[in-house]
Amino acid sequence: MPPDDLQKQLLALEMNEAMEICRKAGIDVEVRYTRPPGGNPSGRNRVVRFILLTPGKGELTVSREVEGEEV
Repeated sequence: MPPDDLQKQLLALEMNEAMEICRKAGIDVEVRYTRPPGGNPSGRNRVVRFILLTPGKGELTVSREVEGEEV
């Protein structure tokens, strides 16, 4: 799967689901966490960015969703 297609597929997914998709695609991922300034959301971890660093290695950036605020 081309990197752009994979990125589109992973955005907004729950972290565990995105990690499983990457594993099946043969991509080992590192996870980075982020959060809004001054906020401490307590919802599920969702993917906000995916970068393919090298073939077979990627980086997921995840942030907790704010419960009750649907997109």
